[in-house]
Amino acid sequence: MLTMARRSIKIPSKAVGSNTSSEEETYDDVLHSLDSIQTKRKNLASSSEISGNTVKPTTIGMAIVIIAIAATLLLSFGSLPSTQDTESEVKLTDGLDFQIQLLNYSQVMLSDYLGASIILDFFATWCQPCATQIIELQKLQTKYPNVHIISVSIEKDDTISILEGYSLEHEMEWIVGRDATLKAASRYQINSIPTMAFFNSQGIRKYIDHPPGITSESVMSSWIRAD
Repeated sequence: MLTMARRSIKIPSKAVGSNTSSEEETYDDVLHSLDSIQTKRKNLASSSEISGNTVKPTTIGMAIVIIAIAATLLLSFGSLPSTQDTESEVKLTDGLDFQIQLLNYSQVMLSDYLGASIILDFFATWCQPCATQIIELQKLQTKYPNVHIISVSIEKDDTISILEGYSLEHEMEWIVGRDATLKAASRYQINSIPTMAFFNSQGIRKYIDHPPGITSESVMSSWIRAD
């Protein structure tokens, strides 16, 4: 029985960029709206004084509420935050290909397995949820034997001999190896494991699942059926 002490992995995450020009335009629009509200309020107050009428409390209250909301947004964000689609479809050749060292010590590229769908499993031998994920992968392999299941350890201390014993213990009857360059975690922006990704036969990443949690066989099957 192979026992491994739990270790921590520090994985750098990719910073999400922002659209500076768009943020500045939004900031200017909010300031312009504030100026307009204040000008209308002053004009209303002046005309009321001349005519002897009083300004309705509801009008003042609405203006104060609008100003307060706009000021809160500006103080909290500086400008409205931009959004970025981190799950957009990208090709394996667009910076996601990497080298894998297999249990027989040979070196392959992930792209070598194109031509069939790929379920990519990032794990480590000390990770208990990763062991649970293996059970779901076993179910998937039985259901879709022609899909390439590739389990890649991103733990630098998972040597080939350790991975060989682990794969035998957990009956991982598919492709198992280690990230030879220790760059895959950064490229895939992995913050926790297990993390599953799906590439279709043309090498387009259709899905990537960032847990916490286990990706069930039914979810992975839906990826394959949707392709």
